[in-house]
Amino acid sequence: MKEGIYHCCINDFLASNKNNNKKKFLLVAEYTHFEHEYLAEYQGEIVGAIVPFIVYNNDFFNKGVISCDLDDENNFLLIEDLNSFSIEESFFKQSKSLVVLVDGLSSYVSDFLDNLFQNIPENTQVIGGGAGKMTFERDPVIFTKNEIKKDAAVIISLNKKLNLGIQNGWEYLEGPFLTTNSHKNILKTLNYKNAFEVYKEVVEKDSGMKFADDNFFDIAKSYPLGIVKYDKEIIVRDPILVDDDNNLVLVGDIPQNSTINILKGKDDDLIKSSGLAAKNAMEQLPVDNNEHSVILFDCISRSIFLGDKFVEELEQIKKHMKPSKNLFGALTLGEIANNGDEYITFYNKTCVIGVLC
Repeated sequence: MKEGIYHCCINDFLASNKNNNKKKFLLVAEYTHFEHEYLAEYQGEIVGAIVPFIVYNNDFFNKGVISCDLDDENNFLLIEDLNSFSIEESFFKQSKSLVVLVDGLSSYVSDFLDNLFQNIPENTQVIGGGAGKMTFERDPVIFTKNEIKKDAAVIISLNKKLNLGIQNGWEYLEGPFLTTNSHKNILKTLNYKNAFEVYKEVVEKDSGMKFADDNFFDIAKSYPLGIVKYDKEIIVRDPILVDDDNNLVLVGDIPQNSTINILKGKDDDLIKSSGLAAKNAMEQLPVDNNEHSVILFDCISRSIFLGDKFVEELEQIKKHMKPSKNLFGALTLGEIANNGDEYITFYNKTCVIGVLC
């Protein structure tokens, strides 16, 4: 995968690539005027996703397109149904790393990633994110040149090594709590009590704010949940709404009987954590290697939490990159990463940086 290029709109992308037939990977920002049929004008193959925002260097946009050339030997595969799919083993024959975009609002993300892990060669590194829109409507968001789907994913197989940096910067507020009733991304009870009522009591006390019918996400963006793993790693989960049964709806699954904490964040800690993610990814790169690209998948709710300070997070990442290189990527509904033979994890509110070399 080559370095990403920013286009202000689909027409600009098509005009700039009028005589091009290279395989292309596209990230399309949510408010871009995007009619899928437009892609028929392009002469080569296309794969991509609609995301809340795209990132290019120190800026992020809710309109526009990031396009990346894929090498001829890079393969991609559209998974039309996350709940039922199979992959030919030959697809991964040349794979050193994968870029994976998945419908971030699907109930089957974790099942899909577990299945994918069982199929990929040992030591294959993975990066990606959750596609979708900030309306939280279940629209089709994963596409090739010929079709666009929901509850879908796309896998891009690359023959380049991937160095990863993964950080979140959130800190403990209250817990631990036991998840006593949950189903996929629906959290029903904590310690046998209604999960929203438990969450509400802790968050309202700390924030001094009260939940109402129209402000859940405005408050919850500052108070994610953290699943405590056996190695003490925290996997962050984003509460996005309360359903009609007073359950918490999350981005990503939360297993029953898991231990969770309620978290909170400080601006400076989140900004510093992204710089650390970039540092960790870049320090694995040989000093004389200029043939690399840096791709970012960062959570949209981090940008909402930081507000005007989010540009400082991008600046922190750029500080650790070579000046000649462009940062490109997306703000997503969940982030995807692993490291070698570790399980593929679906993160929330996390900064994931990949250096392809």
